[in-house]
Amino acid sequence: MNPPASSPSVSQTLTLLRSVGEQLEGGHGLIAVDRTGRILLATEEACRLLDLSAEGEGHTLAELGADFRLLRVITACRDAEAAVEREISSAREVIVVRAFPVQNQQVAVVVLVRDETRLRRLERVRRDFVTNVSHELRTPITAIRLLVETLQKGALDQPEVAAGFVHRIALEVGHMAQMVEELLELSAIESGRQTMSLEPVPVDELVRTVDRLLPLAEERRIDVTVEVDPSTPPLLGDPRRLGQVLRNLVHNAIKFTPPEGRITVSARPLLEQTRVELVVRDTGIGIRPEDLPRIFERFWKADSSRQRDGEGSGLGLAIARHVVEAHGGSIRVVSEPRRGATFIVELPAAPRVLGGEDAG
Repeated sequence: MNPPASSPSVSQTLTLLRSVGEQLEGGHGLIAVDRTGRILLATEEACRLLDLSAEGEGHTLAELGADFRLLRVITACRDAEAAVEREISSAREVIVVRAFPVQNQQVAVVVLVRDETRLRRLERVRRDFVTNVSHELRTPITAIRLLVETLQKGALDQPEVAAGFVHRIALEVGHMAQMVEELLELSAIESGRQTMSLEPVPVDELVRTVDRLLPLAEERRIDVTVEVDPSTPPLLGDPRRLGQVLRNLVHNAIKFTPPEGRITVSARPLLEQTRVELVVRDTGIGIRPEDLPRIFERFWKADSSRQRDGEGSGLGLAIARHVVEAHGGSIRVVSEPRRGATFIVELPAAPRVLGGEDAG
């Protein structure tokens, strides 16, 4: 009869655990403790995630001021001799710890630590996205259903009334089609599937792309002026995409500027003409300070005063931000309630072509 296999030594167990810890991906860590809570092994990532000293081996978790929830997990695992999993969350992070009992003379519990902050954030974004899309679609769908029901109940027999209803149905369908198109576009930009054709873009030509919005501004009695510094160099970018950014910003300004208001579109060189600043300034209703950090989020509408009869999809500023960042630029907003808003875009200028005074 063969003798029973001896259990691995402490050193063998720690060597094995250290090897496992070294193979863990970023955002994952490992800790091994004895029955008194003294740390026998702690990976660098585990110390970072749990805010422990990197020199913690040989000390107890209590001595290092470890989170009391971690201590409870280890105690529960050791006493019950069963795996225990708990979440240790803070305002900024979501850390999940799972403790396993170990049948060893000295090693009592092994704790796997993983950072789920990004995963939870993505889950929240997904939930918010589905909720926002559902909300944005519910309004036009409800309106279309009511209009169709009214037509079916006899309004079709009144040509003038029916024509008005059909026109409103067309507007609602157009709103939904715009939102779907912009969602697909935003998804393509975020995923990197949307390629940008980089070429020199004269700024005076770029600002002329807002001309198509002038009839809307005139209809609302809003004055739009353009001011381009003659020394402004061409931009390096995709002319169609950059034109879209400028139109989105101007259209946004028109929506939230009252009659007799003003919108100014300006451009000037920065940093010895290596960058270009585009500014869209309005005299509209402005944005509250608490809403400024979220103004570029998709579907974000600061408050009811910034929602005008279902205009827009709530995606224009999100698209503008992604396009600008894809060009290596930045976008920000400065605003106060009832004092208008100023959107500032910085983009790289096209490099000077060798020749003339640059030629060697």
